[in-house]
Amino acid sequence: MTAKTSPLTVPTLRPGLAGAVFTALSLVGGIVLGIVVGNFVFNLFPGHNFPNPSPVAMAVAAVPALMGMFIGSAVWGVLMGRLAQVSPNDWRRMALAGGLGFAPITIGLALLLQIVEPIALREYGDWLPLHRLFTVLFVPTAFVIGGVSAWSIGVGLRNRPLAWQLLWQVGLVAALAFLAVNLLMESLGWVVGAPRAAERFTMLTVMSLGNLGAALAGGAVMGVRLTSSK
Repeated sequence: MTAKTSPLTVPTLRPGLAGAVFTALSLVGGIVLGIVVGNFVFNLFPGHNFPNPSPVAMAVAAVPALMGMFIGSAVWGVLMGRLAQVSPNDWRRMALAGGLGFAPITIGLALLLQIVEPIALREYGDWLPLHRLFTVLFVPTAFVIGGVSAWSIGVGLRNRPLAWQLLWQVGLVAALAFLAVNLLMESLGWVVGAPRAAERFTMLTVMSLGNLGAALAGGAVMGVRLTSSK
C-alpha cells in the first residue's frame, strides 16, 4: 500500500521521532487539555471551593476531563494508523482502537492506585520509604498502560502477532523510561515524600515527567515497529 501525504503525517520525520511526537502530543496533550477544560468548568459551579467541593461540580468537571483523554487517544490511534499506512477507510477503526486501548486502562489503574497506595503505605511504610513505594507502584503501571495501549493498536491493525510484540516491547520501554526519569529526578532532589515535597508538588511533577518520558520512549518504539511491519 502506498503512503499518501496528509496533514496527519510528517514525511520529514524519522519513524521513531514521528511516533514519539505523535504520542506525546495526542495522549499527553489530550489529558492536559481535558484537565484545563475540566478545571474551568469546575470553577464555574457554585460550591467548588476546597476542602469540601460540591460532588455535582466535581462530577460535571470530570466529563470534559475524560472527553479530552478519549479524544486524544482516538487521535493517537489514527496517527499510529497513518504511520502503519492504513487506508483512510480504516481511520475510524484505528480511532476506536486508540480510544479503547489507552483511556479505560489509564482511568482504571488511576482509580486502583488510589485504593492500593494508602494500603501499601500502611502495610509496608515502616520499611519501604514513600519514594520507593512510588517507584514500585508506578513503574509497573507505566508498563501496563504502555503495553495495553500498544496491543490495542496492533489489534486495530488486525495483526495479532504484532499486537503481542508491541505489548511487551512498548510496555517494557515505557516502564524503563519512567524509571529513568524517576531516578533522575531523585538525583536532582525531587524525592517523593521528602520534607517540603508537598509544597513543590513533587509527586505530581515526577509522575507527569515520568509519564511524558514513557510516552516519548514508547511512542518511538511504536513508530519504528509500525513502519517496519508494513
